Amino acid sequence: MTKLLYEIDDEIAWIRFNKPEILNAIDPAETRRLVELLAQASADKQVRAIIISSIGDAFSVGDDLKVAMEEYPKILSGEIHPILDIVEDITENLQEIPRIIRKSSKVVISAVRGYAVGAGFEIAIDSDMIVAAENAIFGFPEMNAGMTVTGGASKLLPMIVGLNRARELMLTGEFINAEEGYRIGLVNKVVPAGEEEKAAETLARKVMSRAPLAITQHKRLLAQSTEADFETVLNLEKQTISNLIFTEDYGEAIRAFTDKRKPVFKGR
Repeated sequence: MTKLLYEIDDEIAWIRFNKPEILNAIDPAETRRLVELLAQASADKQVRAIIISSIGDAFSVGDDLKVAMEEYPKILSGEIHPILDIVEDITENLQEIPRIIRKSSKVVISAVRGYAVGAGFEIAIDSDMIVAAENAIFGFPEMNAGMTVTGGASKLLPMIVGLNRARELMLTGEFINAEEGYRIGLVNKVVPAGEEEKAAETLARKVMSRAPLAITQHKRLLAQSTEADFETVLNLEKQTISNLIFTEDYGEAIRAFTDKRKPVFKGR
């Protein structure tokens, strides 16, 4: 049974893992619900930012191994199909998370406390930014479980921390703390435990104070720059500037600069 919490507070959609008794381990139903909520928040015109957080002492320890232990004998007996019933379920949904976030016009921030490992780490990596409590722990226990990562981590992690550090994290399965995560560029901000949600909200509202169309286009540029060649990226930048120069927000920014005041953006 999924227990994810969802609320909208002053234009920010909050999604919180809510199984603290099992350190917010997630099962297929929980993963499907997370996909639904991310899609819902991304489509909601009243939402301008999304923060993924948690209840309890951990962000998420990833897959619920109790469910996996129940499934394994059924795989061996042929009662369930390992591809159709597992890979096409939880893996497809974990991979849908970065698709939604990369396409979303809203900034998505993970506020991490305690363990963010396995699928929990993958979800944090999928976010646009990570705010971590000092007690945050990141890593891939998959190496000790005879499994590999998903959720786009094998693509996104090397882009964030570099290929060699990604190799080390993925091949050794060693965990790192928040300070090390910050040092290697994985984490955007480290704050005292208990202040991660407040810090994530502050960061979200800083982004929200900027021109909405520019936020959308910057997210689009960053997503496409990882796939396109250099000349294509240069053309995308030119195209984006050409589109934004005719917007009301651009005109408002020029007037505000002239008037020495803060701009009031309308997203058009």
